[in-house]
Amino acid sequence: MYYDTLSRNTVKIVLTQSDMDRYSIERESLRARNAESKRSLTGFLKKFQSESSLFKGQKPERLFLEAFPSDDGGCVLYVSTLGTGVLPPETGDNTETVMCTVGSFGDAAHFCRCISGRAGHSALYRLGAAYCVIFGADTGTMCDICRIAEEFGEMTDEPSDIAYVTEYGAEICANGAAELIAKLC
Repeated sequence: MYYDTLSRNTVKIVLTQSDMDRYSIERESLRARNAESKRSLTGFLKKFQSESSLFKGQKPERLFLEAFPSDDGGCVLYVSTLGTGVLPPETGDNTETVMCTVGSFGDAAHFCRCISGRAGHSALYRLGAAYCVIFGADTGTMCDICRIAEEFGEMTDEPSDIAYVTEYGAEICANGAAELIAKLC
């Protein structure tokens, strides 16, 4: 399963055959507009809400769903919402999230050691031959960390770039990467 945020209020969810089995969604029920179909899709959306950061705070009756069976046995769902939108509301804190992409694991490890104890959160992913360190800190600390990051690789604070890496990259450490690597290296 993967999903793509199309707009503030719409997400596209692609389910494979195994996802359909996992969530007990029948291809035939997607075509039918009956109570069983509604129950299975509502059940899936409740599980999806609890497993992802999307639709937090939304009630299922505020969601609109279009389902299309695919040739491989899965389906494509388009889910839209009224109200606050697909993404959770802003928390109001001053934390920023940035990603630094470096060319080798050695450089990623050295960068992690440099920011250990400074970043509020950190994660490490591999995407192709590159390593991506995703880190967050309050605005004041972020300036110092970004100066260090500029020496190691390319930086971005674009949410779609960061989301792409977390979705399609190979997760090495999803939480506390800087501290963990600083202890190990």
